[in-house]
Amino acid sequence: MAFASCLVVAVVAYLTFHCASALSSSVWVRLAWAAIPVLLSVGPYEILGNTANIHWYLLWLMPWLLLKPARSRTEGVVLFLAALLSALTEVISVVFLPLVLLRIRRKAFWPARAGLVIGAGVQICTTLLYPRTPGDGHSLDPMSVLVGWFVNVAGVVFFGSSRNMGLNVLNFGAGPVILAFLPIIAALAYLLLKSKREHRLLALLFLTASFGVWTACLVANPGALFDYVHFTESDWAKSILTRYSAIPAMFILALFPLLAESIRATRAQASAGVLVAFAVLLATAYFPTQVAREQGPSWSEGVRAAQAACVGARDDEARPVQVAPIGWSKTGVLVPCSRLRP
Repeated sequence: MAFASCLVVAVVAYLTFHCASALSSSVWVRLAWAAIPVLLSVGPYEILGNTANIHWYLLWLMPWLLLKPARSRTEGVVLFLAALLSALTEVISVVFLPLVLLRIRRKAFWPARAGLVIGAGVQICTTLLYPRTPGDGHSLDPMSVLVGWFVNVAGVVFFGSSRNMGLNVLNFGAGPVILAFLPIIAALAYLLLKSKREHRLLALLFLTASFGVWTACLVANPGALFDYVHFTESDWAKSILTRYSAIPAMFILALFPLLAESIRATRAQASAGVLVAFAVLLATAYFPTQVAREQGPSWSEGVRAAQAACVGARDDEARPVQVAPIGWSKTGVLVPCSRLRP
């Protein structure tokens, strides 16, 4: 299952590389964009190799599919199916619906956009018919959404791990987050003020997607875990980068290859320097990896213990099997003894 999940991410990376050909003729720029889902520092912690979290990678893929015109019937079918699957997998895909109106008269863009519209329609109907279960009832401070976005983006992009992020904020306050954002602000400022119209629109798309997805996650799942404005020192010490941190950071990372593409025609050496710095940034944030599930508990060992506990029990009785990561479920998974017997 883990291998298959990683294989899906490889396909997402390839499709990102392929679709990015509509935005850049540089193989290196396209490879930089494609490397983001593979080398995202927070990926191994909770979403990489985890079937339950593949939808985050498909959400990253959605705008790339929408920006790629189909050059053949086969490519059109692939783009349609990929967009449909992505939309059916993640309800937050609806944030990209405004892109459907971009160059709407060009039929080459219709396949992926048709997939999104159909998938989004299904998601909206499902949400109306089967509303989400309410959260823990915590009233989230609206400023925590903004503060949390800055902290989580900086945490993933520059600090690389929950421990580094928490310790930096705990020891130095907002200073490390502000410093981490300076390169992001510089890249964004250049793209908005100096680049051509197409690159300005892409920069705004990446920025909006980053903050929009983060906001959607917290609105749907408010909790004390994300109420950053009211964090104590103890809260910062145990704060973590979660699956909700992934997409906001991925789209902010996408600004740097876009900057390299923007200056490539006039400053080739500077463009290459941006890509090299970007590669170093990805590598240093990614290694060493932090994985939530590597410490167990082991499912196979838990099954053997549950089998032993079922000796002499009735078939309709159940025994718990603990699941990774540690602390994820207090009760574990209750498996009937009838399923556990050889």
